[in-house]
This record gives sequence, C-alpha cells and structure tokens, in this order.
Amino acid sequence: MPPRSRPPGKHRSRPGAARPKPPRGRVRVGAGAIKRGRDRLVRVRRAAMIWLARLGTAGRIGLGLLALLLVAAGMTALLGQERYHPVPAGPALTPMEEAADATAPDEPEDAGDEDAAETADLPTRPGAAPAVPAQTATPVPATAPAKPAAPPPQVSALPTATPRPLPPLVAPPAGTPAWKHFALPAPAANGNPRIVIVIDDMGVDRHRSDKVASLPGPLTLAWLPYARELPHQTERARAQGHELIVHMPMEPTGKEDPGPGALLTRLDEGTLRQRVAANLSAFQGFVGINNHMGSRFTADRAGMAVVMAELGSRGLMFLDSRTTANTAAGPLSAHYRVPMLSRDVFLDHVMTAQGVAASLAKVEDIARKNGLAIAIGHPHDVTIAALTQWLPTLQEKGFQLVPLTAAVK
Repeated sequence: MPPRSRPPGKHRSRPGAARPKPPRGRVRVGAGAIKRGRDRLVRVRRAAMIWLARLGTAGRIGLGLLALLLVAAGMTALLGQERYHPVPAGPALTPMEEAADATAPDEPEDAGDEDAAETADLPTRPGAAPAVPAQTATPVPATAPAKPAAPPPQVSALPTATPRPLPPLVAPPAGTPAWKHFALPAPAANGNPRIVIVIDDMGVDRHRSDKVASLPGPLTLAWLPYARELPHQTERARAQGHELIVHMPMEPTGKEDPGPGALLTRLDEGTLRQRVAANLSAFQGFVGINNHMGSRFTADRAGMAVVMAELGSRGLMFLDSRTTANTAAGPLSAHYRVPMLSRDVFLDHVMTAQGVAASLAKVEDIARKNGLAIAIGHPHDVTIAALTQWLPTLQEKGFQLVPLTAAVK
C-alpha cells in the first residue's frame, strides 16, 4: 500500500525539536516571568521592612522629619511672594521708618498735644476728627453761554486718577461694642495724669512674651496674629490683668517683610477684607488693633478705608502706631465711627538702658502736660528690665497706669 501523503505545512513535531519563533512585534509573557516579577517585589518589600526595623524608632522619626522638611521646602517654593523668614522680636519699624521717626518733629517740647495734629492734620483725640467731606458738584448757571466746541487734540490727554469710593458704613452689632465688652476695668479717675503702656510683637518670642505678661499691669499687649498657640498665650496674659489687641501686619515703605497675612496696598478690597478677618480670628478677647510696620499702608486712604470699615462693623478700636506722619487713619476713623488713639513715644527706639530711661522720662513729661501719654515698646530684655523697675514707681510719682480703652473719651 502506498504511503499517505501529508498536507503541505503540516509536520509532526519531534522530541527536542526547536519550536518556531513568534513573529516580530509580539511579546509573550509567560507565567514564569510573572511569577519571577512577583517574587522580586516580595523580596524588595521584605528587604525594606528589615531595613526599617533595623533603623529603630529614632531612625524612623528622623526619616519622617526629613520627609516633612522636603514637603515644607516645596510649599515654600510654591508660595513665592508670601514666604516669611521669622526674625527675633524687635521694633516694628523698618530702617526707613526709624530714620523718619528720629528726624521728624516727634513730640516737641512745646507741643500741647500729639504731633499728628501738626504734621498730618489729624484729630488729637477720638471724636474730634473731621468727617470725610462729600463730593459736591459745582452748580452751573442756566443762562451760561454755550462755548464753541474745541478741536480734537492731536495727542489724547492722560486720564485723571479717580479715587476709589469708600466702602459703605455698616452699623456695628446692637448692644455693647466689642471694645467696651472686652475692656479691662480702669481705676477711677482721680485727676492724676494717665499713662498707657503698649507692648508690640507679642507671641513670637514665647520666653520674652511670658516675661512681659508677668509685669505689673494693666498693660496693653499687642499680639502678632501669626504667632503660635495664641489662644493659650492670650488667655494667660488676660488672666494676669492685661488688655489685648491684635498687632495687624501692614506694608512698610521699605523692603522689610511684615509677615504672612500682611495688608498690602496692591490688594483688592475683597482680599483685604479676607486678611483682616483671618488675622482677627487668631484669638479672642481683644479690644481692637494697631499696625505692625505699615508706613506705606497706613498712608493709603483706600486701604485704610477698608480696615476702618471692618473695625467699625465689628465694634473695635484702632491705635495708630504712627510709623509715618502721612497716616490717613484720623479722618477715616471718624467717618466709620471707630474710636482711635495715637502713639506718643516709642520706648526702645534706642535699644540701650539709657535710651529707654530717656524715653520713659519723656512719657512722664507728656503725661504731665497733656494729662495722658501713650507709649509703645517691644519685648526686648532692656525694655523689660527698665519697666520692671519703673512701673512700681508710678503711683508714688502721681501717675495712673491704665489700659488703652481707658484713654478713649
């Protein structure tokens, strides 16, 4: 019988014969390759667990801190303009502001009241500020002859800057305003000159802030809203007999950084309101604010109008630290019915024992002449040491130490 013929392309596979290769462009992954990949992942994970176990608790904590530092560095790079490099607590003045304060006619010997009334035409005390004048149109006679139309200019005139309209006046909540509600009880007036001592930059340097809070009061303590654990710090200070205000960071004339959340002249009204609200939410029990730096911002009428509108609607007061003689706070505070006071003396403009002693003597002179003096200092060792010795002598010298709210008429 003849042998059967096999169809073309059909071949019987022999044992040990090589299998045909798959066409190019197609990759086959066998079960063995998948198993080897899984085994490799298991070995890597097991090695990582052994390495972490050998690190111990301290090593794992260090690794976590390193990861946090890398995240913080990335956030700082993203924030860009808003990054803030903390500095030791110091005077809320830039070098340019310090020079202006040193050369300006600040509290001249023959002054009968605050130098603001002379240099910036500001009120001497709350309630005396002139109201913001309303813009009235000049009436045009009905019989005025019509002027011939002027030929169109070849070069268009520059546009005149239109002042931003003031925010509306909002009535504060009914009842006792916040500045009265949280005011410390003041000693009864006995005819003696009164002195208000305000300490700025509180909260960042915890050690020196605690030293200030342990001084005999009542003092008025101004807390930076970006300091840590402010509710705890301020509650302790309040329990020790001191009045509280918010030390609102504002834009200076120089390049110094006033800190995160600062009020800047380039910001729109909505952003300014958001920053004011955020800074006022840092703690409770304060009677108002004063400016941290702010030589540029407090001279900006549009920006200060937003601040005064917010303070008026919340029933708060304003202390002008007077880092510039061009402050716009006075007339605006009257328009928005915000109680306002102004600083008379910086205690530690010259940070030496002799400089602070001379400033304290100046405070006494102004209090004798005007019946009231408001001084601002900072939590420096030299300032704390001087106040520790000076404050107990006030009563026997015939002065009354009072909180800020007691100076509001």
